[in-house]
Amino acid sequence: MKTMKKLCLLVTLALFAFNTQAQDASNRVKILFDKYAAIPNYKVDITYQTSNDRMGFSNTQKGVLVVEGEKYILKFGPNETWLNDGKTEYVGTKEEDHSQIMYFCPGKNSEAMIDFGKLTIFYGTGHRSRIEGRTLTLTPTEETTYVQMYIETTGEDILSLSLLDDFGTMHKYTLSGFTTETAGTKFVIDPSEYEEKIFEREGCQ
Repeated sequence: MKTMKKLCLLVTLALFAFNTQAQDASNRVKILFDKYAAIPNYKVDITYQTSNDRMGFSNTQKGVLVVEGEKYILKFGPNETWLNDGKTEYVGTKEEDHSQIMYFCPGKNSEAMIDFGKLTIFYGTGHRSRIEGRTLTLTPTEETTYVQMYIETTGEDILSLSLLDDFGTMHKYTLSGFTTETAGTKFVIDPSEYEEKIFEREGCQ
């Protein structure tokens, strides 16, 4: 009988600890979301790393993202541009022997792991969360391009977001140099600079 009571107590304590941790994680997510949702315009440096140990590859790119309301432009050097001008999303890439530009309906960019215009807030809904130290682990509760997400934080700031896809590839976005100074940004891309044009805008208004 005593053994059963001890077991029930342990189970109760474990459930309490689990619920407390889940609540703490949800509170942390809300704090981060509320902070960044209140900042409609910002500029941030991004280090984008992809890696898959099983497949034996890794790659790193450095870029700059500017967001103004519904618009964004992300440039990885002079040869790769991601843009949403409010009407169309574009992905422009240039290589030595080929260049192409792709056109998408806003929010329907199939080339992106996430909507870059919502980089700092997309995790706010549709996830279960838990917390360990300064890292939040979020599991999607609806269909997404990733199966797990990790948000590394310090205080109320996001240091990085890492997304694990179903191929086992980790996509990590490390943020730095965050500022609300975006004046002078031009949300434009020149289609004439690209040889091949691919239209994926079926059903757009």
